[in-house]
Amino acid sequence: MIDRRSVLTASAGLALAGAAARPASAAAPAIQASGGSPDIVVVGAGAFGGWTALELRERGFKVLSIDQYGPANPRAASAGETRSIRSGYGAAGMYSAWAVKALKLWNARQAEFGRTLVYPNDRIELADRWLPGLVAQRKIFDDLKLPYEILKQPELRVRYPQMNFDDVDFAFIEKTSAAVIKAREAMIVVSEVFQKKGGEFRIARAMAGPAAGRRMTAVTLNNGDAVGAATFVFACGPWSPKVFPKIMAPKVRVTRSEYFYWGVPPGDDRFSWPRQPAWHDHISGGYGFGSLERGLKYSPASMGGVTQDPDTAERLPTPLLMKIGTDYVGRRFPAMRDAPILETRACNMESAADDDFIIDRHPDFDNVWIASGGGGHGFKHGPLIGEYVADRIMGRPTFDPAADKHFQLTAHADQKAVGSAE
Repeated sequence: MIDRRSVLTASAGLALAGAAARPASAAAPAIQASGGSPDIVVVGAGAFGGWTALELRERGFKVLSIDQYGPANPRAASAGETRSIRSGYGAAGMYSAWAVKALKLWNARQAEFGRTLVYPNDRIELADRWLPGLVAQRKIFDDLKLPYEILKQPELRVRYPQMNFDDVDFAFIEKTSAAVIKAREAMIVVSEVFQKKGGEFRIARAMAGPAAGRRMTAVTLNNGDAVGAATFVFACGPWSPKVFPKIMAPKVRVTRSEYFYWGVPPGDDRFSWPRQPAWHDHISGGYGFGSLERGLKYSPASMGGVTQDPDTAERLPTPLLMKIGTDYVGRRFPAMRDAPILETRACNMESAADDDFIIDRHPDFDNVWIASGGGGHGFKHGPLIGEYVADRIMGRPTFDPAADKHFQLTAHADQKAVGSAE
């Protein structure tokens, strides 16, 4: 199998820091299955599972990807037209550094796939005072040498005249480390490329199957089939508490997030990418992006987080949130006061109590890995998560050893112990 990194370097002229060749022969024998069984079964084809399956296939493993509804299906946390990538994480500097690496991988993959998925833009955080998270974030950006600006209200009015800043004192502006990503399209192409490179994909509901001592021997499918493998990865997103209720239900809370698309005025590009920046509002709450084919996107604050079942919950908009969003858009974007809502979305978020990811070996099985807790920010790290999980499975040192401890299952408090994850 041709080393993917060599292809990217040649085609895109991009040198990824720390990249090392990973030929098929590098596959660890303990992970390889005998006979016709796959070496690795990855359950879930969302942001964590899809990228992990692709990375493992590129490393030479025989990989089966299983998803109960298919990549980018409307129930998935990675569904939806767009997601953002940002480096502004308040005091969580680890994720700022991860986002920088992830954006490089997104750009490299975009070059490899030959499809535009990443749309760089400014990201502005609106504030009326220096919150502790913004103070910490500024230092992190300085330490990472990431470009940013601090613009006061008069300067904001000049640069972004389409927005109303009457209640804003200043904005923290990311200059080169933010972008809007076509989420649904990205997850579809990841699965397509995985299959073109020899990976196998199957639509089925997979649950933990039989075991022999500390090794799971198979997953059981909804049609009664049992699929064996040497190693299993469960990247089930909002379904993690259903797949492993004993260990994951206490750790992960599944909540609902809604967003709306407002139709921009005809012939007016002020509210569309790239003129309209992505924004996060520390004053009124919520976040949004400029129109990228669909309309101006805004997601109001979730009002405390409503839990929902990822299988049975309807995705109809909440009237209260729709009114909050309409009032907000009319206030923050005066020229769009009477704009119609063109589309609505409601997605799942599965969040750990401390918003860290959960990437760890199953406590009962030596050959089972869990990747969960993506929350509202897991999608942006997808390509990097794929590499990280693959390294963990193969027993290789990861690029961020400190994260290994953060992501341990035992490092996460139970949701009951801390209350809401909001």
